[in-house]
Amino acid sequence: AFLFTQITFAQSQQNDLAVTIGATTIPAFNKNKIGLDLTGRYYFTDAFSGGLSLNIVSPKYNHGFGFDTDRTLINMYSFSVPLQYDVFNTEKLTLSFGFSNGILLNILRNRNESKEVIQYDPDTGIGYTTQVPRKLKTDSYYTLTSYADVSYRLVALDTNETAFMFVTSKVGYRNVFGNGSFSKSKEFSNYVVSIGLTFKVILKKKKKIQKH
Repeated sequence: AFLFTQITFAQSQQNDLAVTIGATTIPAFNKNKIGLDLTGRYYFTDAFSGGLSLNIVSPKYNHGFGFDTDRTLINMYSFSVPLQYDVFNTEKLTLSFGFSNGILLNILRNRNESKEVIQYDPDTGIGYTTQVPRKLKTDSYYTLTSYADVSYRLVALDTNETAFMFVTSKVGYRNVFGNGSFSKSKEFSNYVVSIGLTFKVILKKKKKIQKH
């Protein structure tokens, strides 16, 4: 439960949709790597929102994690559900606290050996082949992250003021739980920092009450 009090002059946000695209630090073997952050949130009330988040990074290594190779990479995919509460919300600035829980998939691949994969162009339907490093093993973990989020509005994207662009920064700590075959959960627990652009769209325009 959130034990916060919303500022009384907060902006109305119920039914708004916020999409964030940016870069984030992703803990990997006690070091942080720079990866992609893609998050979408829907405002169920003026202060509370929830959604889905995806983080992706593919660091390369010069050892085999117990396998017979000296060149590997790990495709790291983090899927989570963020729940966020705005404690300070004005026309320009929003301060929020939240937590997210989800799963982390680490796919270990051998860069010394590849396999042929057929992919299809969705527009033409024509298939083409590409080489990808062969998969060795997959580790999966449970993740729990608590964070603080600050957004500053840069500009309105239309004359009706139904779409806006914000610069957003986030800092938090990610805890990872579970057992892996070629890695350990504690090697992916660390502080996380992200920065990006948030596009907020008003899906249902609020009606103004006229006084007579």
